[in-house]
Amino acid sequence: MALARYKLVIAYDGTAYSGWQRQPDPVPTVQRVVERAFGQIVNHPVIVHGSSRTDAGVHALGQVAHADADTHIEPERLRRAINSRLPGDVDIRAVEILPNFDASRAVKKRYRYVIWRSRQRPLFYRNYVYECRFHTEISAMQAACEHFVGTHDFIAFRGRLDERQTTVRTIFHCDIHRRGPFIIFSVEGSGFLYHMVRNMVGTVLAVGRGHMPPENIPTIIEKRDRALAGQCMPASGLCLQWIRFEAPDPAKTAGPLPD
Repeated sequence: MALARYKLVIAYDGTAYSGWQRQPDPVPTVQRVVERAFGQIVNHPVIVHGSSRTDAGVHALGQVAHADADTHIEPERLRRAINSRLPGDVDIRAVEILPNFDASRAVKKRYRYVIWRSRQRPLFYRNYVYECRFHTEISAMQAACEHFVGTHDFIAFRGRLDERQTTVRTIFHCDIHRRGPFIIFSVEGSGFLYHMVRNMVGTVLAVGRGHMPPENIPTIIEKRDRALAGQCMPASGLCLQWIRFEAPDPAKTAGPLPD
């Protein structure tokens, strides 16, 4: 077979899935359904390598993956054909041929966590937000976010199932702001540990509730103690927004999906 390397940008509602990464049948995962649909179109098995292993229930607007396939179908027709075989909660947003593209070589990722703060229930957003029923001080939360920026050992914010040896990550930007009933936490980093973003949000929320001052963040990082950080927030509020790759990846000209 004459295999070509394809880059895919994938969006999905993670509510019904046990995360991105393939697991034994019948556990539903995004990787599995994309591989099945892709394979049906090109008539041979396809392995889709994702850039980010999102957890169960986590959503994505800009997951990026690569796959090798033997087909003469041009990329846009291939995108539409794969989508025709996918369930309604997964969408291939872009397909292009990039001979040397490797989805594991990301240099920056952006996640967003959305908190709902209102007297009304989030009827139409309930699968995409965390419903907060208590007062939070946004200025204190923003001050806490600023302490995450830089290169640090984030082992205190790592989930217990994460077995990666290196826990040092670089955070380029971290911010929180309110927009109507939504409190939006955004973070850009070189990479993230298992549950890291959800644990960061739980810690920032603890600051917002007055359970700790913003200045505790550097202490938590320094002491490397998970018990000092906040709770791990539910997956529903988390969304992978985009992933960027270093030059000379020509796909960067297409840019990430908008916020």
